[in-house]
Amino acid sequence: GDRMSVLNTARTFEDLGVAAYSGAGQLLTDVNFLLTAGKIVSIEARHAAWIRYIMNPKTNSFANSEVVDNNGLEISKSPSQVLSAAGGFVRNRIIFSGLPTS
Repeated sequence: GDRMSVLNTARTFEDLGVAAYSGAGQLLTDVNFLLTAGKIVSIEARHAAWIRYIMNPKTNSFANSEVVDNNGLEISKSPSQVLSAAGGFVRNRIIFSGLPTS
């Protein structure tokens, strides 16, 4: 209902989207799907950085340790980690036991 609540939810989903695409890339075998996912994740990362900047202007929060590892790379999440993180926002139970892991 308020601005910060909307921004916090947006940040959660944008960060999760980037981590999800980053984590799922290794599971894609079709180069066309990988190319498309790469294009999508680049836009998701722009959205995530912008939301973080809106919330904390003139800081490094757009790429801090919450989303970037010690090597300067995006922190990736597996499909099961993504679904677990999104669980609080999903009303219907999602069964993810059949998702690929490698």
